[in-house]
Amino acid sequence: MRKINEEICCSKVDVIVNTNYKEFLNSIHGKKAIFYSKSLNIDYRGDLNIPIEDGEKAKDVSNVLDLVKTLYDHDFNRGDYVIAIGGGTVLDLVGFVSSIYMRGLNLINIPTTLLGMVDAAIGGKNGVNFGNAKNILGTFYQPSLIIVDLNFIKTLPEEEVRKGLAEVIKYALVLDKELYDYLAMNDKRVLEKDEDALEEIIYRSIKDKLEVVKEDEKETKGIRVVLNFGHTIGHAIEAGSNFTIPHGYAISVGMVCEAKIAEEMGYSEEGVVEDTLWMLSLYGLPITPEKLPFHYSKDLALASVEKDKKIRGNEILMPFPTRIGNYKVVRVPTETVKGFASQCL
Repeated sequence: MRKINEEICCSKVDVIVNTNYKEFLNSIHGKKAIFYSKSLNIDYRGDLNIPIEDGEKAKDVSNVLDLVKTLYDHDFNRGDYVIAIGGGTVLDLVGFVSSIYMRGLNLINIPTTLLGMVDAAIGGKNGVNFGNAKNILGTFYQPSLIIVDLNFIKTLPEEEVRKGLAEVIKYALVLDKELYDYLAMNDKRVLEKDEDALEEIIYRSIKDKLEVVKEDEKETKGIRVVLNFGHTIGHAIEAGSNFTIPHGYAISVGMVCEAKIAEEMGYSEEGVVEDTLWMLSLYGLPITPEKLPFHYSKDLALASVEKDKKIRGNEILMPFPTRIGNYKVVRVPTETVKGFASQCL
């Protein structure tokens, strides 16, 4: 796997870990973190480990202030390091705090979920929720180091792997036909967590994302928006459920909806919707709202569309799949998106 690295020298380290790892320091994960810290010549401070309740609700502004206060009370400065160990929620929250505290602490990301490995840990986007809007407060801030360790996935239940696969499938649908073909032929190996299969899909996903980020790091050129395929409707579903519906499941339904919008507006070739439905179904992901695990408010979901971060004027930038592995960014009137969303949801 690949790493993004900078020179690291002796500094304090704060390990932030979600509550799934209460026995963190005695676990294989904790031992790995200590090992990584020592191997990088970092003074690991095992006395300062901050638990974070996993889940989207943790991405609240109140938690940001709590973490900032902890860092402040322990005299952290810009030469110090924070290690974020966990899934997408932990990585988003800790990345945001690291970027604003003293205008930037050194950040090390160690994702422990598939979703974190292929998406949240890389690319430098950090965000927290506000006013029932997803990631409405955020920064662009690159980590000093990213460590992807496949051993973490071996401890995950299959459901957690499926959630992460939604983001992998996203890359395949709009950026990477070869990844689509690989997923199509290796579903059993992937779901059984075969190490070679996991390494292939994670490597390709990271490579796909980094190639986009390299061209448009701060989303100013209209290129990086492709990484948001399925996310306009997906984020609306999450907001409509008060963030109880997992991100991977929400964007799975979101990708189906947005592929249908692309087809109805004449941007997709015939068969793209069917290919999207087939791939998501192959990996046991929800393709209709009825298959989502929790209830959501359709009215709240539609209202949240108006808070989408891709809005420019009265239009939303939408990355539409034109064929598998290719896309086109289209400006769609917000009211038109809401109209289509109302049909999908």
